[in-house]
Amino acid sequence: MTRAGEGRGILRAVVTTLAVPILLTACQSDTSTAADTSREAELEALTAAALAYQAAASAKDSEAVVAMYDETAIMIPPNAEIVDEGLQGVQNYQFGFIVTPGVELDFELIRVEVAASGDIGWTFAIGDITIHRDGEEPGRDVVRDFHTWKKQADGSWKIVVDLWNSGMPAG
Repeated sequence: MTRAGEGRGILRAVVTTLAVPILLTACQSDTSTAADTSREAELEALTAAALAYQAAASAKDSEAVVAMYDETAIMIPPNAEIVDEGLQGVQNYQFGFIVTPGVELDFELIRVEVAASGDIGWTFAIGDITIHRDGEEPGRDVVRDFHTWKKQADGSWKIVVDLWNSGMPAG
């Protein structure tokens, strides 16, 4: 083979080595962008569900609050027994913020996360609780509210684990 023929062979090998990966990359669908878009959509949907829960709780709408829980939900209230009877247990639970007169809630959603699988997520919120009592200064508490959510078959999100505690110092 002549030097010119060798040069063309080397050039052909270099072009092939560079072109094949570029062409393969160009032909592939951009799954990372699709996954990112899907995850963003799930984050938005879960954020909307968490804000709907907070709005229902602040409005003391027990029916709307209970509707946000999955059939298999468990609740872990502070200084009380775990409620692990699923939706029936949630329905029977006496939500203090709903049944106590004079209670106002103001939540701030701190963080929302969705698993890469897109079917499970969690939220963390801080709630400022004010308790108005006749003839007394208002009582206050800060609730730290952690929910694990499960995506339902219809695309909605429901709470499967509800865990909360007080952010106020003990004593």
